[in-house]
Amino acid sequence: MKSKKCDFDEVFDRASNSKELMHNKDLLKEIGSLNLDVPHEVMQRIESDIEQSENQPKISVNGLNKALMSVAPEYKGRMRLSVIFACLGEIFSFASYFFSAYAAGWLIKSAGGNPTGFDELLKYALLAMGSLLLYFTLTGFSTIISHKTSFSILEKLRQTLFEKLKVIPMGYLVDNPVGKIKVIIMDRVADMEDWVAHLMPELPSRLLHPILCVIILFFLDWRIGLSIFAPLPVVFIGMATMMYKYRSRMAVWLSSYANVADRSAEYVRGIPVIKAFAQDKVSYGKFADAVKFYHFSTMKWWKQSWFGKALMTAAMMTPQIVSMPLAFYLYGNGQIGIETLLLSLILPIAILPQAYAIMMSFELFQMASNTWVSIQELLDMPAQKRPDAGNRVAIDKNKGIKLDDISFSYHDGTEVLHHISFETKPGEVTALVGPSGGGKSTIAKLLAGFWDQSSGEISLGGVDTRNISFNQLAEEVSFVSQDNFLFDVSIRDNIRLGKPSATEEEIITAAKAAHCHEFIMELPDGYDTKAGEAGGAMSGGERQRITLARAILKPASTIILDEATAYADPENEALIQEAISHLVKGKNLVIVAHRLNTIKQAHQIILIDKGQIIAKGRHDDLMKEPLYASLWKQYLGEE
Repeated sequence: MKSKKCDFDEVFDRASNSKELMHNKDLLKEIGSLNLDVPHEVMQRIESDIEQSENQPKISVNGLNKALMSVAPEYKGRMRLSVIFACLGEIFSFASYFFSAYAAGWLIKSAGGNPTGFDELLKYALLAMGSLLLYFTLTGFSTIISHKTSFSILEKLRQTLFEKLKVIPMGYLVDNPVGKIKVIIMDRVADMEDWVAHLMPELPSRLLHPILCVIILFFLDWRIGLSIFAPLPVVFIGMATMMYKYRSRMAVWLSSYANVADRSAEYVRGIPVIKAFAQDKVSYGKFADAVKFYHFSTMKWWKQSWFGKALMTAAMMTPQIVSMPLAFYLYGNGQIGIETLLLSLILPIAILPQAYAIMMSFELFQMASNTWVSIQELLDMPAQKRPDAGNRVAIDKNKGIKLDDISFSYHDGTEVLHHISFETKPGEVTALVGPSGGGKSTIAKLLAGFWDQSSGEISLGGVDTRNISFNQLAEEVSFVSQDNFLFDVSIRDNIRLGKPSATEEEIITAAKAAHCHEFIMELPDGYDTKAGEAGGAMSGGERQRITLARAILKPASTIILDEATAYADPENEALIQEAISHLVKGKNLVIVAHRLNTIKQAHQIILIDKGQIIAKGRHDDLMKEPLYASLWKQYLGEE
């Protein structure tokens, strides 16, 4: 899909009408000031993510755990067992501190005199060792169980996402870059591994550790127990500073990560074509801009978080700053015994690693919850429901396509088409024209069944398309987009996709009709040449003609061309236009056109703007319409 560079003036105009975007206007301005080639769709995604991140209800730790376990409820028992083992391990860890302190107290009391009651020392030493052994055993079992369970849950999650891809609207797959979907299924799910394998079972035990510390210290002496809380105000200040606008920064980072993944895949995949057409500078420039944008979002996140994180870390690392002097003072005055003193020194220090782990846990939780939002978005995508493949319906080939009062909203509720009605006839060309973003391609995707309309009815041959199975609709409708995608198989097999049972003669006839037979025969192995190997030897227009040959071969009653000549040079465009003339015979042909000269002779031209039909008719009639005349003036100026 051709990427349109983002217009940041439009971004700021939209921001003025959104309190969520206004709240992050400084961030948007900084992105704009980078002067990078940020794709329009990426910036739209960032804006959407910022608005969603500001508005979405804050998910709790328990809510995230429940959402994850709802994907694989059969593993709840295992995860609970892992949590129980981890918590029991922490209890025995504390027992080892307790027994070690009493053993050390015995040694201190016995220093300088004749030691007595050696059996008591041995008892405390053995109990401390036994407690440590149980701690390592239980936490080891917890870790083994949690990791095995984690891999099973994430496997089930990926399977669920792949199953979801089979039933969600095709429009989602067409409108979203491959890089983004790959990032969700592979990278975002992988990002959840730390949470599922470590944080889910370990967070309860990590929280139990300081709670037990405080309870024991209060039990030993309430003054020492109270002193542990002295650094808490600084901890809260650091946390508030670190979490300020955390979600919006995370949204920008995730979008920039998906963008660099998509640009990387695009750049590597297109290297043969890039070299053949000397586009190294342009293509590498886009990739470099994606990397720079990713670097910006990462550094922006770090710069706004490091001070709060450092402050919180320092405060959490010093719980003994008040308790230690207080314990020595109380011991010196004879108010506590040696065992209490030792525990007052050991326990606050024992809190340190767990306190840091808790801090990191909640930072990881913020990342995991934001990551889960992108996964949940795909999981929540409504499925398209159609009859089973075996339920075929009779479609009247003498009738065309009819749209009756069609409106359409995307998953977020934004209505982009409003009360669209028109009808096509077999053997005639219907063209959809209008300004960019007006809704032309969305209508084309509705006709192809890629999305389901929100209201109204689309019928093909007198049958509501929602009552036609996916298999039968795919047989009846051929969709050719500006993305002239060819599989890395032979040219012959790429054309044969239109009709798997086609003979060699039928394939060559279709190729000749699409004006691609001549240049195919000039390839090293002719029709046996793999499309991937021929990529550098074929222009975009030539690749487009191969996809048109596929459409000509396919016995479909309806052909939809979405900007099919977008990347063609004048020579290829003329050949493509001649190929299109072969498509119209007896079929419904709908063309979404940017190059207006390609639809001048269309039987019906429908002018679309802002999701509405402005006018419809033939070319001469529509030239009286100011918007249509303006589009022609603009087009001729570009030519």
